[in-house]
Amino acid sequence: MSFCYQKNFSNPTLPVDEAQFYALVRAGKWNENIDKFRETGDASLKRKLPAFIFQATFDATTSKAGKTGAWRKQAATLLTGLVVMDIDHVEDPKGVFDKWGLGTDEHGFINKDAARRILLVYITPSGKGLKVVFKADAAVGNLIDNQHRMAEILGVEVDESCKDASRMSFICKESDILYIDKELFTYENKEFAEKYNAEYRAGHSGVTQTDTVAHQDGQQAAEQSGDVDNHEVEIKWRDYDIQCIIDKRYSAKLPCAADSNRHNESLKLASDLLVLFDGDRKLVQRILERQSWVQEIIEERDENVAQTVASAAERMADREKKYLTQCPSKAMQEAISQACGQTWKQITQGETTDTATIGEEEIEQWLWDWGEKIEALFPYYPALQDACKGLKRNQYPAALIVSGALMMTLMTRCTYRFYHRPSKLRRLNASALIIGDPASGKSFATRLYEFLAAPIVAADKAGKDTINRYREEMKTKGANKEKPKKPKVVVRVHPSRTSNAQFIQDMVNAVENVDGTDMQLHMLTFDTELDNTLSVQKGGSWIDKQNLELKAFHNEEDGQAYSNMDSIMQDFNVTWNYVYTGTPIALKKKVNEQNFGSGLATRLTCIPLPSTHFEMMDLDEEVDEDSDNRLLEWAKKLDKTKGELSIKRIVRTMYDWTARRMADAKDNESKADEMLLKRCAYHGINYSAPFIVMRHWGDLHQEGDYWCGEFETDEIDDQLAELIVNIQFACQRHYFGSLAEKYFDDKLRDASTNRRHHQRTIEEYNRLAEEFTIDDVANNFHININAARMRVKRLLKDGAVEKCGEYTENGTCKHRYRKKAVLVF
Repeated sequence: MSFCYQKNFSNPTLPVDEAQFYALVRAGKWNENIDKFRETGDASLKRKLPAFIFQATFDATTSKAGKTGAWRKQAATLLTGLVVMDIDHVEDPKGVFDKWGLGTDEHGFINKDAARRILLVYITPSGKGLKVVFKADAAVGNLIDNQHRMAEILGVEVDESCKDASRMSFICKESDILYIDKELFTYENKEFAEKYNAEYRAGHSGVTQTDTVAHQDGQQAAEQSGDVDNHEVEIKWRDYDIQCIIDKRYSAKLPCAADSNRHNESLKLASDLLVLFDGDRKLVQRILERQSWVQEIIEERDENVAQTVASAAERMADREKKYLTQCPSKAMQEAISQACGQTWKQITQGETTDTATIGEEEIEQWLWDWGEKIEALFPYYPALQDACKGLKRNQYPAALIVSGALMMTLMTRCTYRFYHRPSKLRRLNASALIIGDPASGKSFATRLYEFLAAPIVAADKAGKDTINRYREEMKTKGANKEKPKKPKVVVRVHPSRTSNAQFIQDMVNAVENVDGTDMQLHMLTFDTELDNTLSVQKGGSWIDKQNLELKAFHNEEDGQAYSNMDSIMQDFNVTWNYVYTGTPIALKKKVNEQNFGSGLATRLTCIPLPSTHFEMMDLDEEVDEDSDNRLLEWAKKLDKTKGELSIKRIVRTMYDWTARRMADAKDNESKADEMLLKRCAYHGINYSAPFIVMRHWGDLHQEGDYWCGEFETDEIDDQLAELIVNIQFACQRHYFGSLAEKYFDDKLRDASTNRRHHQRTIEEYNRLAEEFTIDDVANNFHININAARMRVKRLLKDGAVEKCGEYTENGTCKHRYRKKAVLVF
């Protein structure tokens, strides 16, 4: 036996012989985990894999629980003489391996001596890396020295995190083994072990050969070799000493063994440092390793600090996927204020920006991510693909919203029941704004309007012609002649320059009997210049329609009683969908501090169009009318739909999403999030409904000229609705987060209160142990057992934790839980 493996972190290491090695790499369970990890990117699947420890075996020691075994402790290290080298971020691992010419003679790509030393090469579980296991040469130096030398021979870059002898290497599939020499199972190098065992047991794993790092600057070489005290090299964050900030953070009490929280605190500190240092893992690891309490757990249990940093980075990445801003914890922000004399916001962003606001860089990155998710849904929603034709992926969200708004207007005769007051039938309502700089590509909306609004425009022609003829007749009739009676027509499409009297009259006239009930059909306004729309509504008979815009979202009741003869005196419900494209400046005119309390912001679906960054659009010289024709055909079909939509599952999905987010807002005491969340579910339902109906069109049947019927939604439809609601919440925080915070801050200030918003949800999650019970949650957070159950239930629903086992207490079977991913909201 030359090396060992560990089934999981809770078990000691076990020896590996040839039979055991092949049993592990052939096991169907582990092969399936690797395949799922590559497919989904879910890092928790990788962490469930057993792992080889090639570079060392371990003397028997006793665990904290009193179990004796070959635990993976630094102080018990026995070097094997094998060296592991990681080569990460490789798109074509097999191609890289082939270039080495492993096993060839001196005319091959690598020298003969190196070929004799390499015993194993395999593709890592991610599918994007290589693991190389080879024989150490004591004359070259220790493990990291040997890695540097082999990296030079192979022409690759070494991963410094492999310098520790107890480094774990997750197993692979047998099919991923590119090269293996049976000497791997019998090899031992006593000379190497005798020379370096004591060094590694003492925790010294830095480079020892100065010629290996001659190309590096003096400071880096000194830090890697361990020849100087790390505290002598001051690391700055924006010209402030980071160690001073950390000392302030833990001034009250350092994490200690008695509290059993040192690992969790190192994970939280790593998360904060990754935010401060823009994700620089190596730098964060160096800072962590300087902390006395981290050094203690390295000495006691060979803490893998590199893995701690990697886990923090994974959680940050998962948080980004859920469209939340990255900012340090409240504890770190307070430490920054104490150490630096300025707040984190003052140092990094200025007083005008707060953590509720999502910045331009973040939103541009998320637009690409949303675009990829939308593209993944193309096979299920072909009309969505047609709507996005000719656009870049980061423009897909805007195309989804514009097309969805126009399609739901076509479905004006359809209704659904919401979870609030389900006895009331709801309509599909859209108040969409596409926001981008001039020449940022907003013209795509005109194409969608041309085809998707075509049935409504065509139907309006007869009404417009009739009204124009009436007006001509009125001009030609003399004073004593009988005036013609004004005809009652249906005109639904209205430009921005429409008088309020005409608009309301047409809205009241647009009534159709659907299954025995008179329904007021939706008006539609489309304008490519929001700024112009605001200008024309400042005066004249078409003055300010904001009251109508506010009431349109819920089809609220309105009325008018003017004395002029053209005004209808009656009450009515506002049925009006509108789509505008405009600039950020225009949006600020429309929604600002003065009118924010009106609630318009949460009714609007505001989607950004990113900067083009000097990139040209793709050259398109082909005339492809198929996509346009398909949109036109769908428009005609959707214009002939009616009845109550069978989307109860989607409504429940939106309810669950809102409940989880609202519970988090409560934990965080964030009134701003509460306000921005309240109407998100409507957006998720309204904009997904047309695409869901098209997907299940085959389940509908025709009644006269119209299509109706029940259909069954599924998890694919849930994905679309959840994607839309996530986009809506993120974009609201991007555009209106700071306004919402200011609104409530001003309100509290006026009431002479000094309440603070605490983002506790994430901090409390980080305080939990990697494995915990509901009782642990209740005890740690000082809440009752029912509240603890609800909190864990939310974590399960969000995928942040998973069940990992059961135990019996007082005759009752209870569950244990394990952290799975970052708490995302």
